[in-house]
Amino acid sequence: MSNEPTYAIRLRDGFRGQIQYVIPRPILERVAGHPLLNSLVPTDIGWYPHAEYHFRERAEGVAEHVLIFCVEGSGWYELSDRRLFLNSSEALVLPAHTPHIYGASLTDPWSIHWVHFSGLEGDYFARLPPDDTHKLAVDPACATVLGQLFHESYEGFLGGFVLPRLIYCAKILHRLLAELFFNNAAFSPSTRTSHFHSMESSLAFLRHNLDRPVTLAEMARHAGLSESHFSRLFKEQTGHSPLDYFIYLKMQQACALLAVTDLAVKEISQAVGYGDCYYFSRLFKKVVGVSPSAYRGLPQG
Repeated sequence: MSNEPTYAIRLRDGFRGQIQYVIPRPILERVAGHPLLNSLVPTDIGWYPHAEYHFRERAEGVAEHVLIFCVEGSGWYELSDRRLFLNSSEALVLPAHTPHIYGASLTDPWSIHWVHFSGLEGDYFARLPPDDTHKLAVDPACATVLGQLFHESYEGFLGGFVLPRLIYCAKILHRLLAELFFNNAAFSPSTRTSHFHSMESSLAFLRHNLDRPVTLAEMARHAGLSESHFSRLFKEQTGHSPLDYFIYLKMQQACALLAVTDLAVKEISQAVGYGDCYYFSRLFKKVVGVSPSAYRGLPQG
């Protein structure tokens, strides 16, 4: 347990500047079978700025999954009699029906966006954070997008809990969860570990060196890892080996040059780091399915 002091004042809500929408359950029941809502739907959503004395205890959890995104300050949460902490630029996902307690720090109360959600896709998203902490770090770029999407949801519900607004906000939530789990440089669902080593720098390095050969040793050296460790992490996060991924990037660039320029195939081969035009053409056909000249003849757009 932490040395965070116990306090007598406990507030569920009522914070200055807060935003909160709780969709009436009869409305959710009426739209439950809608094809655009049955896979993912927000049921409650809000913003608690500087939430001093914020505290919630749910002995049996809730029927929905709960996402808390800490923007500023800090707080704590308890799962299975274990107390953990949530700091700024971190997100916590509490799976449905999981007993939990959480609260804002006394000395530095958190400011949080939060949303309850359910549905089959919601079940999938809720399983992505690490099993030991249920939280993940949020990259600054991702944090900015998440804040914008939460505010879009709040504005969306200004139109009331009518079906078009529910669908609109459900689609925003889908984008929000996709950003958090699949476009967040601080997290990879494949590794699910707090010791996450992002491959974003390596991917940028490859994109900036498409015009020359790059060896696995050079890639690993740039990442500051051994070749074996780098290869394992890279494949976990991209689904491909580093060298295969680099080839795909080169072929993608070649496709773009074939589509939008009049460069000869030999010139394009050199532009993506292959001095042997015949080798490039064979590799291009293997990856893309047609030769470079045939690809250029395909209808575009």
